[in-house]
Parts: sequence; structure tokens; C-alpha cells
Amino acid sequence: MEDVFDTTGRPPKGWMHAIFHGGPYGEDVGRCIPGPPAPELLAVPLAEGGVHTYRLWTVGSWSDPEDPIAVYNPDGPPVPQPLLSGQEQTWLRGRHQREGLGPVDLVALDAGGRLVRDPDAPTIESMLAGLQHREHLLLQRLTDHDEGDWYLQVLFDEDDTYEVVHQAGTAAEHEATRSASQAAVRDAVLRWAAEQLTWRTALEWPKPEDDS
Repeated sequence: MEDVFDTTGRPPKGWMHAIFHGGPYGEDVGRCIPGPPAPELLAVPLAEGGVHTYRLWTVGSWSDPEDPIAVYNPDGPPVPQPLLSGQEQTWLRGRHQREGLGPVDLVALDAGGRLVRDPDAPTIESMLAGLQHREHLLLQRLTDHDEGDWYLQVLFDEDDTYEVVHQAGTAAEHEATRSASQAAVRDAVLRWAAEQLTWRTALEWPKPEDDS
């Protein structure tokens, strides 16, 4: 990443201030990064070779809301892929149809931002197996429902467990569970993608009364 610093109180046009907790930029003052918006990941070359990856923790401001400050931490929370908006879904359907294909029902987005339309089971299995620690796989169903988002999201955590988040419409239908079994997660994901009603039985989900 280009070395850009600012000591005047305002970053150059197209850049924003950033603070780095630890890592090779930990002692830098006045460093700027491209933005806003702040990149979710920043790969910084190390003098001894390789890279150090910073993850966006939060964006705030000391005193001026027009001067946002990105805070990066190598231990920041993993950032999931954003869901496709309603407009993006419409564009995707239109593109699908212009290519002479039928309606698109499902999309998969991997950690690298790759989008696959109507992925088959081997593709989903490959995307799931390819997850590295702190990476997400998102399956979003493109429905004609008027309200809410329908998706299944998998995070491969650093302790080799999988966090699975499911939403069927509104936030009231949002639920999450965790599993150490890749096989169980794979079965749940494949069944959900195939719209099999038994998909939930592959994992243990918290009972409604367990929620607090």
C-alpha cells in the first residue's frame, strides 16, 4: 500500500485517516488509507517478506464527522460478505435472462468476492472446503418475498469450528449455531440449497426458550 501521511488535519482527496493497533503500522501517526469507505482488509508488505493483514474494526471520528477515522486491528472481527440488495438482485436476474438462462434462484459468494449463480452441489462443497480461518461463505436465496432476506452464512473460525447463521425473512427469523463437524455443516448447507425440509436436522439449533 502506498505511503500517504497527513499532518495538517485533513487527508488528501480520496484518502482517510486510519489507526493501526499493532503490526508494522502500529507506531505510525497520520497515516492515510484509500477511502471512505475504508477497505475491510489491508495487506501490508513486511520487510522480511510476506504480508501482514489488517482487518477493519470500526470507523469513527474524534471530533469531526466529516473526517472519519478507520481503526484496524489484526484481531478484528471477520467481515462477512454483504447481501445482494434488491436492486442488485434485479440486475442479476436481468443478466441471467439476457444470457438465455432461466430464473436465478440462489447465489453463492465466497471470501474472495466470487459470485456463483445457482451453484450445484459440487461447487458449494468446493467453496465450503476452501474456506480459510476467519472466512465466510454466503448463500443467498433470491425470492419474490416482499420482506426480509433469506440466506445461510458459514464462518470458519480460528478454532476450527463453523458458525452457521440462518435468516428466513425478517430479523425475527434470524438464528445461529456452531458445529465442529465439517460434514454436518456441509449436509446442512447442501440440503438448504436444495430446499430440502430436513436441512435443519443436520445441526443442533438453540431452542427458542434458550434465547436471551
